[in-house]
Amino acid sequence: MAAQPLSEEIVKETYEAVAKYGSVQGAGDALGVRRTTFQNRWAEAKRWAVKQGLPIPRIGMSPTMRESILPQTTVDSTRLPQSADEAWAVIDTFIERRRRDLVSPPAYQPGPKRRYVIASDFHAPFHDPQAVADLIAIEGGRPDTTLIIAGDLLDLYSVSSYSKHERVPIEQEMAGAQALLEQLAAAFNDIVLVEGNHDQRLDRRLRALLPEEIIAAVQYLCGGDLSLLRMLAKRHSHVRFAPITVGRFQVKWVSQIGDILISHAEKYSKVPGTAMRGVEEWLSDQHLAMGLAPWRILCQAHTHQLAWIPWRADKLLIEVGCMTETHGYQLSPQVQGRPQRRGWCSLMQLDGVTDMNSVRMHWVDAERWH
Repeated sequence: MAAQPLSEEIVKETYEAVAKYGSVQGAGDALGVRRTTFQNRWAEAKRWAVKQGLPIPRIGMSPTMRESILPQTTVDSTRLPQSADEAWAVIDTFIERRRRDLVSPPAYQPGPKRRYVIASDFHAPFHDPQAVADLIAIEGGRPDTTLIIAGDLLDLYSVSSYSKHERVPIEQEMAGAQALLEQLAAAFNDIVLVEGNHDQRLDRRLRALLPEEIIAAVQYLCGGDLSLLRMLAKRHSHVRFAPITVGRFQVKWVSQIGDILISHAEKYSKVPGTAMRGVEEWLSDQHLAMGLAPWRILCQAHTHQLAWIPWRADKLLIEVGCMTETHGYQLSPQVQGRPQRRGWCSLMQLDGVTDMNSVRMHWVDAERWH
């Protein structure tokens, strides 16, 4: 027996609920409708919205939904998680895993059209769990989307040579990083990692402190690599690196995907936009030496800033923000630097060519203030 068509009142109610909660599952729960039934209602509501000339609501976790149905964490918020399981539980609280399972997208299938989400500077275990939850809720679970982590997934605070504001054992750092990468790997079917200066802290510290023979022995025991980030990535078949190869060297802090350059150059300035303009000038001057293909977009990480600047005749410069909490050194009485901007950017490519009008920036802090 064919299903009876839905009344316009029910269709409109469905559309308005999804628009309010920013989530199909959240809207269904709020209306008390079974998930399968509500999914069918939502499919009909989207067809109705198109006929009415209405926009399809963006699916994500709205502040209303977060406040009304988000479970509260039971983990002590005054300290960092001390195990991977505890770190997982903290993130789970924010992405509602306790209430509904996170559905992983189908396996990655290469194609001419691809969507890219560029997020950076998580600094696990100091990542902002609410920002991570927003990233997963809004961008995750889509079969056409690649997540590019543009450096500093790790912090490696414990091996830093700088002054410490607190004691954080490296075991806690690795537990938080492991849980974070596992959550992201469950939400995205393709992840590209760029190595930042914090990701390379252990390698640099060991080389500065140990004799060359000891380094060679440690590398042998570790399979030829001193990178904790690469060790974590090996656990996931769809997490990969795409460094630029120049002769016998790998430039790990920059990657090129189509006409996009993703950079974690260690350049900073208090003047907005100055750092990424300097990186663009250097890369433009080095493009032959580095064998770069023609490019139009530079996504610069490291600065913890969000910016979007049309540059020259055909270039777009983007600072991609950060996904980390406020650090102790940023509260120093020296009052240096600008406040960091949490967020990420997304864009679409067709056959390696980016649609400039598809570039979007998601500013997490602005939503919180609102």
